[in-house]
Amino acid sequence: MNQIPDQQNQPDQLEKLGAFSQLYLQAKRLLGINMILSVPLALGWSIVVAILPSLRSYAALWGIAVTLLGLLVLTPGQKDLQKQAAKIQQLFDCELFQMDWQDFNISRSPSPEVIFSANAKYLKRDPSYAQMKDWYPVAVGQLPLHLARLVCQRTNCWWDADLRRKYSGWILAILSILATLILLIGLIGGLTLENFFLVVAAPLAPALILGITQHRENMQAASNLDRLREKAEEIWSRALSNHETPQALYGYSIQLQDKIFENRSNSPMIFNWFYKRLRDEKQDSMNKGAETLVAEAMKNLGQAK
Repeated sequence: MNQIPDQQNQPDQLEKLGAFSQLYLQAKRLLGINMILSVPLALGWSIVVAILPSLRSYAALWGIAVTLLGLLVLTPGQKDLQKQAAKIQQLFDCELFQMDWQDFNISRSPSPEVIFSANAKYLKRDPSYAQMKDWYPVAVGQLPLHLARLVCQRTNCWWDADLRRKYSGWILAILSILATLILLIGLIGGLTLENFFLVVAAPLAPALILGITQHRENMQAASNLDRLREKAEEIWSRALSNHETPQALYGYSIQLQDKIFENRSNSPMIFNWFYKRLRDEKQDSMNKGAETLVAEAMKNLGQAK
């Protein structure tokens, strides 16, 4: 009853999928550089200084320099790429869900040159768009657009929240290991309290700050997405009860999509290796969830006739 399953696999839409995937990847690479500078190299400095205390001033300087580089260069660059990617993803959703870009307060839509350039880089990794096809569950094709749109939006919120919650668990585990290493280095080196903070804690401060920030922001983003999913489910229930017109549901979807864009623009990045690790399992869950909602709606539509 709608064209979402077919349109999402059309060349112009796959081009947008490839473009925003590439820009997200570039943003994640900047985050990766920040993490490498903050974690393994900083840990190396701590070990070196534990052996050669005379280098402790250089270790402290390293920690300060890495913190400033992250704040002034790497993080702003990452955020800019993330915002561009979120805009292209928003354009993909708007065209697929037949939503007017002008209904959103996002300034201008992304330029075709940016989309073309980013997609060209993506095609070097995935020439056939094998990882991009059937972005949304094909089952939604059985529903009227105003209902299919809600299923896809709910899917967006569920997928991202679940992924972030699992990712935050990994970050917490890594932080625990890092904290244990810090204590071991201090104990093995027989450092005084003053030297412990200067020699060990100062170089590793960027790693701890980055990890704590990533954990907190991902958990906050997951909570925000949970609230959006619950809102989508509330609207869904009202839609099936015939309490809302398609025009009213369009307005609610605009509000949901606006919040989804805000989340995509501001939430911390999740590395591709973690996403790929869970992709098949989550894809199956996503499709099953969508099929359940579609069956519920089809039953309701049948009773309404």
